[in-house]
Amino acid sequence: MKKYVFILLLTVLSASAYAQVSFGPKLGLNISKLSFTDDDFKTGFRPGFAIGGVVNYKVMEKLSVQAELFYSMESTSEKRISTDAKGHINMSFVHLPILVQYAVFKGLYAEAGPQIGFLVSAKESYGSQDAEDIKQYYKKTDIRFPVGVGYNLPIDGLSAGIRYSFSLSKLNTVEVGGGNLKFHTICLSAAYRF
Repeated sequence: MKKYVFILLLTVLSASAYAQVSFGPKLGLNISKLSFTDDDFKTGFRPGFAIGGVVNYKVMEKLSVQAELFYSMESTSEKRISTDAKGHINMSFVHLPILVQYAVFKGLYAEAGPQIGFLVSAKESYGSQDAEDIKQYYKKTDIRFPVGVGYNLPIDGLSAGIRYSFSLSKLNTVEVGGGNLKFHTICLSAAYRF
């Protein structure tokens, strides 16, 4: 992870000499869920939050590249159909997406690109049991492909957007109760770039 943070900082410092570079904080609301492959489980969306920063480099008038680094809390509700037992899984990640943004029309832009997430924590609460640490059953990284749209608001530097990201492969390293698990996350966010 240190290598990716170093690369991001190096990108910011080396590109800051150009007028096309802007950067700033980002805050978001997540609505996420894990999909299970076992049909005996039903999962649902739960809220979380995201906080971090962005660096945007304008390549040309309609095209820019945006790197982000943010902490994200993501969660899912779960219900075992055969026993009617309910619970939830809470995970947190540090995500590093590199997105290509294309201006579509008067402030409106579309974005997509690769994202790597580093698992920080994973806990599961089931029934009346206390939360159990389950991090050892999951990969340390989660590769995703986020897609979204955003709008550069009339207030200079302020933008808002909605993005959907999904895991490209299963998160668990061993067999878990729900089978193979993948995250699906919708994030509503706002950023202010200087």
